[in-house]
Amino acid sequence: MASRMRFVASLSCLVVAMAFGPVGSVRAADDPVVHVETDETVNAARVSASIDIAAPPRVVWNVITDCARSPQFIAKLESCRILDRDPAGRWDIREHIINWALLMPKLRTVVRHSYEIGHRLTFKRVEGDMRISEGEWRVEPMANARTTRLFYKALVAPGFPVPDFLIEHTINTDLPDILRAIQTASLADAGKH
Repeated sequence: MASRMRFVASLSCLVVAMAFGPVGSVRAADDPVVHVETDETVNAARVSASIDIAAPPRVVWNVITDCARSPQFIAKLESCRILDRDPAGRWDIREHIINWALLMPKLRTVVRHSYEIGHRLTFKRVEGDMRISEGEWRVEPMANARTTRLFYKALVAPGFPVPDFLIEHTINTDLPDILRAIQTASLADAGKH
């Protein structure tokens, strides 16, 4: 009976995953680079990604650290709210509400962001529905600081059972869109429409 229930749950998740879009879609050469794998030692997804953005690092930095604007470019993020912050700007604590998957509960996650201003933002789960949520955004100048390479690295796992393939599919679908949206917002802020 338990194996039948797991099969039905997996089949249901497959149907949900298919609703997100084509599984075998072809990536254009200039798309963001995204890599996701399951880290079985901690039962979590290990994610790395990057994108080149034709805007100065300070512009990209301002986009990725802007809580008020983040629902505009983070797929399925309904809200971002700063709960506490360091007056010197070295850290803040943010609450995110994420409507991450059709027919799945919304996620509430509270993370502490620590800043190496203009270069690196690290984040780590404080509380909420994620079992693990930690990683970093890194901004590196290229081409005499007129172009930026944006890196993302994370280890993530929800606090409730979700099949690995659904987590990987969701990340592979949403993260490239997030990176492209950050690119678009950065280009607009730099005046390069």
